[in-house]
Amino acid sequence: MDVLAFHEAIDGYCSDSGQTLLLRLAVQDPQPEQLFVRIEPDNEEYLVAMSAKERVGLWCFYDAEVTKSPHTHQTEYLFKFVGEDDSCWLGSAGTEPHMPRNIHMFRVSHDAHIPAWPSEQVFYQIFPERFANGDPTLSPFSGEYRYLDRVDIVAKQWHEQPDHKTGGFEFFGGDLIGLRERLPYLREQLGVTALYINPVFTSQSSHKYDTIDYFNVDPHFGGNSALQQLIETAHSNQMKVVLDAVINHTSIMHPWFQAALAGSEQDKARYVFNEHGYASWKGHKNLPTLDFSDPVVLKDMITGGDSVIRHWLRPPYNIDGWRMDVVHMIGEGSGAKNNDHYLRELRQVIKSENAEALLLGEHFFEATAWLQGDQEDCAMNYFGFAHPVRAFFAGLDIALHPIKLDAQQFGKWLRETRARISFKHQLLQFNQLDSHDTPRFLSMLKGNVELLNVAIGFLMTYIGTPCLYYGTEIGLTGENDPGCRGTFPWDEAEWNLGLFEHTQRWIKHRTTLTSLASGAVVDLYAESDCLVFARVLESEQALIVLNRGEGCSLECRDRLIPLTSEWEQLEGGARMSQLSGTLTFDVPPCSISLWVRR
Repeated sequence: MDVLAFHEAIDGYCSDSGQTLLLRLAVQDPQPEQLFVRIEPDNEEYLVAMSAKERVGLWCFYDAEVTKSPHTHQTEYLFKFVGEDDSCWLGSAGTEPHMPRNIHMFRVSHDAHIPAWPSEQVFYQIFPERFANGDPTLSPFSGEYRYLDRVDIVAKQWHEQPDHKTGGFEFFGGDLIGLRERLPYLREQLGVTALYINPVFTSQSSHKYDTIDYFNVDPHFGGNSALQQLIETAHSNQMKVVLDAVINHTSIMHPWFQAALAGSEQDKARYVFNEHGYASWKGHKNLPTLDFSDPVVLKDMITGGDSVIRHWLRPPYNIDGWRMDVVHMIGEGSGAKNNDHYLRELRQVIKSENAEALLLGEHFFEATAWLQGDQEDCAMNYFGFAHPVRAFFAGLDIALHPIKLDAQQFGKWLRETRARISFKHQLLQFNQLDSHDTPRFLSMLKGNVELLNVAIGFLMTYIGTPCLYYGTEIGLTGENDPGCRGTFPWDEAEWNLGLFEHTQRWIKHRTTLTSLASGAVVDLYAESDCLVFARVLESEQALIVLNRGEGCSLECRDRLIPLTSEWEQLEGGARMSQLSGTLTFDVPPCSISLWVRR
């Protein structure tokens, strides 16, 4: 059967009504003889008949009420179309001639504490030591102390480049005072609305992923008062703040580990000591792994009344969420044993302090298992966004090996990754082009700013929560750590102003078009170098055409339910025409275009 249908868990198509879900499905003529919703309320199949309700042009809308699954954190369902001599199915990955696998069932999470606000934001990631120096008297000076009691730290001038030889113990003087002073740039000039800040707690390194004191902001960043003032100023400007938590491991200079080395059995129990020494994060001996089977570790980090996780969610700081470093590695012993148990505990604690607080997990690879409604709100979407985007635009995989991906393969990768999680979780997935752990995207593109423009437009229009890494908007370059952690040049003569203005416009589109923040994805075309898709709500639709290659013409089937207004072009040089259910585009080279209708 060739069925053109639309369903996604957007308002009007999926309504939560106590113990039931009201589901809506739109089907274009010709209509099937029978329509069913397939559910598994007790792990057994039930087919619920759908009834026709109304028509809009060639589209007919069907409704059904189904029982929510009482034994899981989410309800899963599919649609079945039955004709005279054939049948087919609609799941989250599209229409199929046979019943899809369960991973491609539509999902609705039952958790009322999945926050909606992140998808409405444009985040900006800041590596504090390299963003802005607000108080030079706080800056470390060369030889001030010995890093890990081994080597003198190195102070560098703001205009110098990071050096891999001194990486973690070289300092440029960035602090939270400087970040607070630059909030007008971020909020008013650039238009970002939320901050994700790399670790700020006391540490001997410049990156702060080796924590010595979880309850005090590093004095070189300005201490606790600087963080409090930063958050208060951000909140007064309607900006959210998410901090980075590193609880899988500590620094070897942490008092617990030092006491363990000195013979304290109580402190030794916090870590994993054996005949070969002690377990550490990925073998880095300066990052000893915490053992969450020790009740004191669990209490101090997560569950205790004054735990690290609770402390910063409470006044006077009131952070808006946690980004959990290597969250999939938190567990018992030297590995991640019972990881899901501890993440459920973590979720319960965070939501008990603030139901709207964000729980964001770091995963460099697929995070589906952690995004089923009982653990994380969202993940750093490397597998579902950064990996395919890097492959499609830069021809590189996560290991920086060459890879060739055309638009059809690109679209398939994106569709399959979002199909495995609920629509609410899709909206929150944390999308980035690059980060402090990867080469800068412009460097991966070998300096091709036009291609970066297309990628930024895609970042701002694709489903999920967009996050810019600091300096992307002005054309910063840099290879792997520490090259990707260079300082922000505040002299505008060093900026690519064309790129900056382009980024400003697309951020504005993202923050003003509701469909880009909360709309479903409808795939329309994917071949060669071009991708066409829409973000749709009942009352607004955005249409996006991107091309990484030469100028071309393309034609695709119009799979969008019509609205009352005509398309208005907001961005780009592509030209569109409509005729008899077909969309035709003339697309300029290396471009991205945007239309909206309501």
